[in-house]
Amino acid sequence: MQICDIKVLSSRWPEYELMDSGDRLKLERFGNVTVVRSEPKAWWKPSNPKLWNRADCRYFDDDKKSARWEFSKKVSAPVLDYGGIKFCTKFMDGSKHLGVFPEQEPHWNFIAGAAKRHKSEGAPKLLNLFGYTGAATLVAAKAGFSVTHVDASKPSVEWARKNQEMSGLSEKPVRWIIEDALKFAKREERRGVFYDAIVLDPPAFGRGPKNELWKLEKMLPELLEACSNILSKKPLFVLMTLYSIEASSIMAANMLAEYFGKRKGAAVEAGELALIPSQGEYPLPLSIWARADFS
Repeated sequence: MQICDIKVLSSRWPEYELMDSGDRLKLERFGNVTVVRSEPKAWWKPSNPKLWNRADCRYFDDDKKSARWEFSKKVSAPVLDYGGIKFCTKFMDGSKHLGVFPEQEPHWNFIAGAAKRHKSEGAPKLLNLFGYTGAATLVAAKAGFSVTHVDASKPSVEWARKNQEMSGLSEKPVRWIIEDALKFAKREERRGVFYDAIVLDPPAFGRGPKNELWKLEKMLPELLEACSNILSKKPLFVLMTLYSIEASSIMAANMLAEYFGKRKGAAVEAGELALIPSQGEYPLPLSIWARADFS
């Protein structure tokens, strides 16, 4: 097992642009719509303040009781395209999120390429835990994986299925599961079900469909152990992204090394996902990642 140098990965997806960031905010373009959203990791000052006045809309969340979107002109939430896969966005009441995390684009590229390395008969099986609105799931399905998508939120899974339909991927093998991720992984272990690749994007805090409590720092080791028990004998990869501001990429690498690093051929990589501004000065760090690669 080898732990590689820390790497910074950045999206180059034409459908998205980080224009500038600062004062705990970020100015972004989704398709043809420019938005301002809060960003707790942007501690510096904006580099190009004049740009911000041209934003089409802004999400205000200083007061949680009156959190809201405000629009400077009438706009429609754009449908974004990634290699023919469609991602619907929404301006949701009570949430700054639009339904897609563009900084994850380097991971989508990796997943799409990984399917080609599968050497056994049949389609490789991928488990996507905390799958949200299905970006990684649909990228994997189009690339040739048979995918099991797990998320505790019924609206998120319905949103993901709409993305699947709009992308023309309804015939691809995707199992949609509304379930607590840890419970599902343990149940698969009891059933003797194995996966060739596992993607995890756990939140720092959350609740399952039956109000199950999830706390990252307490429950991640248990989840990784469960995942290690359902990884196939000839795996491709395990990929984990963490958004907790208290975590580090070295910590994430250590966790994957502990649970997957003893496997033959395992190499553990880790780093950050960051966005490079098109008209600002400072890169914006957004999450950390770690990957156990068995190729």
